[in-house]
Amino acid sequence: MPARTLSDSRWFTSIGVVTVLAIASLARFWALAQPGSLVFDELYYVRDAISQLAYGYPTNWPDDDTRMGATFLSSPDFAVHPPLGKWLIGLGVLLFGEHSAWGWRFAVAAFGVATVGVTMRLAWLMSRNTFITLIAGLVLAVDGVHITLTRVSLLDGFLTFFVVLGALFVWRDHVWVVDRTTPSHPEVLWWRPWLFAAAVAFGCAASVKWSGLYPLAAFLLLITARDVAYRLRSARTHGASQVRAWGRALLQAAVAGLIALPTTLAMYIASWSGWIVTAGGWGRGSGSWISELWAYHVDIFAWHSTLSAPHPYRADPLTWPLALRPTGMYEATVGDGYTAAISSIPNPVVIIGGVVALIVLAWWIARRSFPDRVWRVFTPGTLVFTSAFVLTGYLSGWIPWILTFSRPAVFQFYAVVLTPFAAIAIALVIGEWCRLLPRARGGRDANLIGESGESGLNGEPGEVASEDASGSTVGPDAEVLLGRRLAAALFIAAALILAVLFFPVWSGEPIPNWFWHWHHWLPGWD
Repeated sequence: MPARTLSDSRWFTSIGVVTVLAIASLARFWALAQPGSLVFDELYYVRDAISQLAYGYPTNWPDDDTRMGATFLSSPDFAVHPPLGKWLIGLGVLLFGEHSAWGWRFAVAAFGVATVGVTMRLAWLMSRNTFITLIAGLVLAVDGVHITLTRVSLLDGFLTFFVVLGALFVWRDHVWVVDRTTPSHPEVLWWRPWLFAAAVAFGCAASVKWSGLYPLAAFLLLITARDVAYRLRSARTHGASQVRAWGRALLQAAVAGLIALPTTLAMYIASWSGWIVTAGGWGRGSGSWISELWAYHVDIFAWHSTLSAPHPYRADPLTWPLALRPTGMYEATVGDGYTAAISSIPNPVVIIGGVVALIVLAWWIARRSFPDRVWRVFTPGTLVFTSAFVLTGYLSGWIPWILTFSRPAVFQFYAVVLTPFAAIAIALVIGEWCRLLPRARGGRDANLIGESGESGLNGEPGEVASEDASGSTVGPDAEVLLGRRLAAALFIAAALILAVLFFPVWSGEPIPNWFWHWHHWLPGWD
């Protein structure tokens, strides 16, 4: 059966999605209770979750026993992250108990599998192609950084879910705007339900970690740039006033801000409900909860701004894309000549493929847009805009950390939020290279232009789009195309094989010492 026909089959799509989610589930739930003690920062987050369930806010514990031999005290703990992630960890504790490793880690594993599902949905909305959708999901399912951070009960797995969910809703908002905007007379849209949903998701992200605000800001800038570029070009095309176009674009940006920012703030404050409605939390007194919450946040900001404690696994953000210094979270000698370890060592094929794919997306943007067609970066209906969207998601989780000079204590596992966007980048590049993206009239990337496909922001009348992302106007012959698809299949096969080989160091499985050292492909992977 031809690839195009196969990808259009509902049975193939359903079986493919279920298979990818099964692989993701197996990688995250298999031996989840191993080890049976708290590892790395689970010592803080799991114990905070347990005491927060009891009091509505985290409290102190009498010792640092990783086997949970003691119980929590009544005195409040100075928690330096918002409460939502710990409420989510608490869901697993309620199901399996506070002394069960399954209870500690169940929620983060479930959210990890859900992240794979949301990533596939986003890839589908972007491409309308089953193969690209499944490739994106499968790549994330076997991504070593994502597997590790959705097997260990830290906050970053939850953060990643809400960030990619927010990106999904931003894309839906993009399609909503596209389908309701006419080139000749673009009006200001006041009703943006998908932007509201995105704000809710990013509010949840910020309620897990403050860094969830970075992608919200980045995507708001992207959609604002899209509106400005389109309205100015539309005004030039139809002889309308440039001043009026600027005014409408700025008004649309203000409307977007009025929808997104208060919603995000409301979600964030709601996550503090347990602290607000009780009287014993850190910093709570007899005054106004608003002023006391503000003072608490000032203390949290000061703590984060000055965190500089030396750590053997500190990783410069510039090294995150290639995971040059993974975070070792657990290591123990098991018997004679065996080691059990948990480390965010990446899947080598996936991490390198992701960096290459992101560079290719940037190259597509540069080749198709510069120096005289910058407006195409912000023109929906093109592979260029889709590439810009993916890069926005990726860079929003990385660039702010590069620019954070006041806090030297940062770690590679923060980069887990980048993994869904790297997976989509890989899938898009494979899809374009292997000609999986269907072409409409003149070769236009029809599946990247939204729901309607013909109107509004979906393309410029009279624009020729017969060339592909590489700039070629002639597609490869059948033999070359077959070679490319075989190479893509080998890439996926290699990622799966390496996932099996590296899974023991993502899951704490006891392995011979020589096999543990075999995984140290780079000096920083020890």
